[in-house]
Amino acid sequence: MSQNIKNYGIHWFRRDLRIAGNPALQENWKKNDGRVVGLFCFDKKFLSRNDFSINRFQFFIETLKSLKQELLAAGSDLLFLDQGPFESFESLFEQFNAQNIPRPTLFTWNNDYEPFAIKRDQSIKQLLDTWDISQFSCNDHLLIEPELVTKKGSDDEYYQVFTPFSRQWLDVFKTEPIQRRIKQQEHTFNYLDALKDNKSKKIFSLTWENLCGKKLKLQDSLNTYDQSNKKKTTVPIPKAGSLYAYKCLENFSSKLNSYKDKRDTPSIDGTSQFSFFLKNGSLTIAQIIAYFKLKAFDPKNKNQKDTFFNELIWREFYYHILYHHPHVEKEAFKPEYNQIQWKNNERWFEAWKNGETGFPIVDAAMLQLKTTGWMHNRCRMIVASFLCKDLLIDWRWGEKYFMETLLDGDLAPNNGGWQWSASTGCDAQPYFRIFNPWSQSKKFDPEGLYIKNFLPKLKDIDAGLLHDERKVSEHYMTPIVNHKTQRERALKMYKEINNA
Repeated sequence: MSQNIKNYGIHWFRRDLRIAGNPALQENWKKNDGRVVGLFCFDKKFLSRNDFSINRFQFFIETLKSLKQELLAAGSDLLFLDQGPFESFESLFEQFNAQNIPRPTLFTWNNDYEPFAIKRDQSIKQLLDTWDISQFSCNDHLLIEPELVTKKGSDDEYYQVFTPFSRQWLDVFKTEPIQRRIKQQEHTFNYLDALKDNKSKKIFSLTWENLCGKKLKLQDSLNTYDQSNKKKTTVPIPKAGSLYAYKCLENFSSKLNSYKDKRDTPSIDGTSQFSFFLKNGSLTIAQIIAYFKLKAFDPKNKNQKDTFFNELIWREFYYHILYHHPHVEKEAFKPEYNQIQWKNNERWFEAWKNGETGFPIVDAAMLQLKTTGWMHNRCRMIVASFLCKDLLIDWRWGEKYFMETLLDGDLAPNNGGWQWSASTGCDAQPYFRIFNPWSQSKKFDPEGLYIKNFLPKLKDIDAGLLHDERKVSEHYMTPIVNHKTQRERALKMYKEINNA
């Protein structure tokens, strides 16, 4: 019971939903000889966001369920509290005092970089100081902290263009501290192998019942959320958790050596889909790099592995941008583009969401999103460009819809991707570069396999017709706009801003 426990720790789980290779949890484990219990808070501020996704929340719940089972098997436990962290921790420590339960000797968490999270974590630090509880936080979600990639010759100037950012990122990547972090992750695969074979050992030695007995008046809220939310889901929820993420690492090994050649073909299962797990931290960039032994490369001469590695760096780039320029969450990175006079036709927006635009590649992609909760990355670029530069609709409408529907929706990369497509972001494609849905369709789905998979009404149509604006309407719905006409309108709309 609690009176026999001299020292123990609490780890606050957030976007690090795993045991293996969890640096802050590991620090707590070392300092307290394995006596560590976990906490998770269902924060209403996150659950009430206007881009909240029921489906993604259920995937998150499944990840939490997997984590709890993993902790129990390892000799620890995970408590779920139905309040924001400040209120939860304050209430928890007050009950500790009232019930004569010792306070933790160490409270740990891993860093988060979204604007809301940064402010939240500062308030928690102050609360822990008030209660005289030692605290430790460290890097985990990103491989390289945002402050570490600065322009050469400067300590406080940060890159806004990807190519020079990636060069400097790779220079930092080669340094001893970063390479040590990656090397440490290699040892986690032994634990995951043992877990996969049901041979894992109890590495922890404390549960909430050991610590508190029946003294705490706390309602474990996980089951309540699980039962109420799963009834509302609209897509199949994939398997979740760190062990399944590890299996996906293993499965991707056979695809990595053809990644560069196949990643842009949506009918081929050639991408990693690690974004599902990176979002909630059941897998990290460091683990991916360690597993595939990725090395620094020449950006001008990328091979298959390098091309994949480059995509991981893009993810880090968008997090660095969000961290240093938090206004991008709600506004254009380039302030002048806040003045764009979007047309925002709501009927066209509904047609886009429902896959009823008359452009087969766009409709197939939107139906993939609607029925599976995921969309191939090439298609994300196509539909984003189409919304902004064919339908002339504000990128924020599309960004919000993606966050409402994507199982892997993640603020930084989603925002970065949309602003790239809309030409409003840092290092975005130039405003005059406008994807032609017909040529994109012909280039990346020449046989129409992807289109026919999600638009079965077109399964018997010759593939060549699917990419022909003049002929496809004989077999399909009439396109809601003319691409050539809308392209000229988009150019005029952007030029008005650039010439102002």
